Amino acid sequence: MGGKSSSSNKTQSTNVSGQTAISGDNLGTAISGVNNSTVNVTATDHGAVKHAFELGGELVGQSGEMFEQALEHANQVNVNSMDFAENALEDISSSNSENLQVMAGLAGNQAEQNTKNLDALMDLAKFNQDGGASENKQQQIIMMVIISVVLGGVAIMAVKR
Repeated sequence: MGGKSSSSNKTQSTNVSGQTAISGDNLGTAISGVNNSTVNVTATDHGAVKHAFELGGELVGQSGEMFEQALEHANQVNVNSMDFAENALEDISSSNSENLQVMAGLAGNQAEQNTKNLDALMDLAKFNQDGGASENKQQQIIMMVIISVVLGGVAIMAVKR
């Protein structure tokens, strides 16, 4: 028994994994199994770029409007602040004027009172210098003038009767 036997086993596997993606942001597109192939892929943004530009234009327009409104508001605040300051200054000026008038009146009254006080002090000083003799003499002279006037009046009345 004996014989010759031979066997052979050949296996050839090609395991290739090929992937292609659109360069750049990839836009979410990937294609597999494309070894040695030509693949044409058209991807669309369905108008997203156009709408993004439109939206950007609207935002720029609205930003300009908001800026103008902010400037107008700031201008109005400035005008109102200036009006308030002007009114406050007028009120303070008026109040100060009235206060100065009151102070002038008080100063005049005080000056008059000071004059009276000085006169009284001078009289007191004279009284203390001569022991009140000049004061008594003055009073005596006034009394004599009054008595003379009264007696003269009585005499005239008596003559007319």
